[in-house]
Amino acid sequence: MIHLIIDSCCDINQELKQKLKPSIAPLKVRLANGIEYTDDGTTDVAAMLREMALSKQGATSACPSSEDYAEYMRQHDKCLVVALSSKLSGSYNSARIAAEMVMEENPDKKIYVFDSKTASAGELQLALFLHEKIEQGLSFDEIVVQGEQFISKLSTMFVLEDLGNLIRNGRLSKVSGLIASFLSLCPIMGDNGHGEIKLVAKVRGMQNSLKKLAELVAEQTNYAVDRSLRLVLAYCNCPERAANLKTDLMQKCKALREIILVPTGALSSIYANSGGIVISFCSAE
Repeated sequence: MIHLIIDSCCDINQELKQKLKPSIAPLKVRLANGIEYTDDGTTDVAAMLREMALSKQGATSACPSSEDYAEYMRQHDKCLVVALSSKLSGSYNSARIAAEMVMEENPDKKIYVFDSKTASAGELQLALFLHEKIEQGLSFDEIVVQGEQFISKLSTMFVLEDLGNLIRNGRLSKVSGLIASFLSLCPIMGDNGHGEIKLVAKVRGMQNSLKKLAELVAEQTNYAVDRSLRLVLAYCNCPERAANLKTDLMQKCKALREIILVPTGALSSIYANSGGIVISFCSAE
């Protein structure tokens, strides 16, 4: 049986943990006041965000070690790993090093590490796709090929109330952040297809931004058969906002058959911050 390994930036709820049964390599979150959290699903995210706000200096993160990954890889003959974009974290490199080490120890093992070129909801989309292919009985090599093709079709977009921690940690240019601050913009950001963040649209105000987000999804999925696509929506400390956006998306986007809501874990939350929304869907045939 092929086993799934994900890093903890892949936002996943308890129900999906039971379904996918992945091993989860946790990243660590470090606040400026010295408090450290291991993103293992036990963190009180709301309390962590309050601590982060009090420090006024945001937070940093540390990727899983190679040994964290290797421990899981040694337990299974075949492993597929979903890692946070290599342009945003060292998680992918840690997993690659672990895979090489474990396969050198045991050449009969098969391990493949996907650079998801995304984060949060996008990682979960990939994990769900891989799980489906495993359940369908595809071979390891077939799943690897189809998984890479799936990554090339994924689109991830997000809307945040606070871009501060993305800027402080070098994930977003200071120029974009200053524009958003001075003009009271609530920009829609997204991936550039290579695992880095780009500006998708400049919008004023959260409600307008969420409305525009739904319109963009409708435009980018109009190629698809009605009710054929899945969208993952990760939300940080704003379940009502997420539920309202889900309703709007289902009304405007005929291609969507389902929308999966998941709360952000500790790692995603330090960048999304309270009120942040992240979505991921297939944007190409």
